[in-house]
Amino acid sequence: MTSSWSKFLSANLENTQREHRLRQRTEFSAQVCNFGSNDYLGLRHDPRLRMAAKLITEEVYWGSGASPVVGGYSSFHQALDRELAKLSQQADCITFSSGFACHLGVIACLLNEGDAILSDQLNHASLIDGCRLATRRSPQSCIVYPHCDCNFVSNWLATQRHRFGKVLIVTESVFSMDGDLAPLRDLADIALRYDAGLLVDEAHATGLFGENGGGLTEELAISNALLLKLGTLSKALGSIGGYAAGPSEVIQYLVNHCRSYLFSTAPPAAVTAVSLAAVQLLPKLGPERAKLRADSSQLRQDLRHMGCPVPIGDSPIIPVIVGREESALAMSQQLLLAGMYVPAIRPPTVPPGTSRLRISLSTQHTPAQTQALVQLLGELLGA
Repeated sequence: MTSSWSKFLSANLENTQREHRLRQRTEFSAQVCNFGSNDYLGLRHDPRLRMAAKLITEEVYWGSGASPVVGGYSSFHQALDRELAKLSQQADCITFSSGFACHLGVIACLLNEGDAILSDQLNHASLIDGCRLATRRSPQSCIVYPHCDCNFVSNWLATQRHRFGKVLIVTESVFSMDGDLAPLRDLADIALRYDAGLLVDEAHATGLFGENGGGLTEELAISNALLLKLGTLSKALGSIGGYAAGPSEVIQYLVNHCRSYLFSTAPPAAVTAVSLAAVQLLPKLGPERAKLRADSSQLRQDLRHMGCPVPIGDSPIIPVIVGREESALAMSQQLLLAGMYVPAIRPPTVPPGTSRLRISLSTQHTPAQTQALVQLLGELLGA
């Protein structure tokens, strides 16, 4: 490594360490109670998915060998696309090797010069990067609106819509770091009124909301109002990958123009078969969904009674805002010493001054584990 690169890397890492923002890859023992995983329904440990993986690896090749449009598309990929389209209440779907690749590529290929994006202030980094890439030639056409502020979106469109060709509204349905819900019905009405496309990322809602686990758009019955519905296979579904579901012509456009789809090898057929098994399970998991949301609501209530500043709601993402990076890190470490992993989330993942412990609840957590967590957090926060 040359000296210029060495100096750059050393200075950057030292500064990151000084700001208490240095990240590390960490392996946890099975004895640690994990409150950091997005495996909301416990499917990554489900024996039915293990069996699907075992059976398929005995029957087919492992790697796909090529991109989906050059020979890497199998009957397993086709079946998964169809099941995801059905789950999403959309006409068609395509799957990607990761949610990040999906978000980045899809948003980037939908916009041209003369178009505009309205993106929620607290959208995930993958959505933000997709918006930035889409508007790289005219950054001023990417409008970041205050979190869940429908009045801002409506007023901006009322006064500025005429200046642009196409407009895309981008939002998560369940926000990944705060666990709150987007005002999707209002955004859908606004999009229709002003001829804007609505793109909703259901990464943290798929499997958890809706009668069949189709997400918040299913629960609110607004799937027909969407331009695109994005999701992931790596959270409640317990697998890996991302997907985009929508009208047939939108998906056909993505198949022909989305670079992260066209120029990436298709996910392995074996992984795709496991994802398919998970998607097919979702409609049968209504009791698990109901219990998780009830448990999430109860945990929030118990934490508030102990003096922890958590918002009301029933999503399994529960933020405990601490403020300073070093305070969040110290509390996370103390919890780990007590046998519980609750990650410290710091800038740039969250805004400065809002470092937090992010609790991610799962159907696998027992009442004894959640009550122990409540007690420990109460003690750490001085309740």
